[in-house]
Amino acid sequence: MSTFERRYFAVAVVLGLIYLALIPFKPYPLSWLLKPIPMLIFALLAWRAWPGITGVLLGVGFIGAAAGDFFLDYGDRDGLFIQALCSFLVNQLAFVAAFALMAKGKPWLRWRMLPVTLYSLLLAVWLVPAAGAYQVPVAIYLLCLYAMAFMACRVEDKPGLLWLGAMLFVIADSLIGVNKFAMPFAYAVPVIVTIYFAGQALIALGVVRLKSQNAPS
Repeated sequence: MSTFERRYFAVAVVLGLIYLALIPFKPYPLSWLLKPIPMLIFALLAWRAWPGITGVLLGVGFIGAAAGDFFLDYGDRDGLFIQALCSFLVNQLAFVAAFALMAKGKPWLRWRMLPVTLYSLLLAVWLVPAAGAYQVPVAIYLLCLYAMAFMACRVEDKPGLLWLGAMLFVIADSLIGVNKFAMPFAYAVPVIVTIYFAGQALIALGVVRLKSQNAPS
């Protein structure tokens, strides 16, 4: 990683940690602005690291995540839920396409796909019936979330930062559905946001490092 990448990644992580530390004090002014900024920095880093359509797709993915963060925070995690769901759907689809390009020529099936496949199936069986009026959008979203994780499993030759980040992303997004539709649990917001931010940060770090490792010396 270049000095520029390290510095801006560190800024994003620090801002994310500040947001996490301030969760107990919500609502406070401009929390909806603080939360998306790390994702926008990740978008910039990914776009710079991967020139061409791959970088554009990664950037769009992180921008979609930033929009979802805005809608969840500004709408108090409920009032703008559909808008947030659509934004994160853009996040997932852009990552699916970007990871597919990054994994071009690599095997389609790897053993590391099995746990997330079983988890996604069990999640769909549990959450979709519990989603009520949201059954169709939740089913579509879970399918896209799994597709993202599936493609992430193909990118690295062995499980690495990108794979781990994608798995944490699946857990975080699934917990949003569990908390909203099936089984609300204590401290859901800090738990979900912490796992989600860790997942996105690892994906960002993973894609930047992969490009650095693959760059000609």
